[in-house]
Amino acid sequence: MTPDQLFSFRPVPGWSGYRTPVRGLYLCGSSAHPGGGVTGAPGRNAAVVALEDLKTQSR
Repeated sequence: MTPDQLFSFRPVPGWSGYRTPVRGLYLCGSSAHPGGGVTGAPGRNAAVVALEDLKTQSR
């Protein structure tokens, strides 16, 4: 891992908000911020972003 892949830059700069260029595809594993471990935080954070996107689409 390099410094440009740490913290909010995981997995790569530009993809740190859990969204990917593929509509409806979200990152939620150890490669996503805040990283690995057995916290469930990346999954929860990705779910929050997905729900925000669903609310935006329904308007």
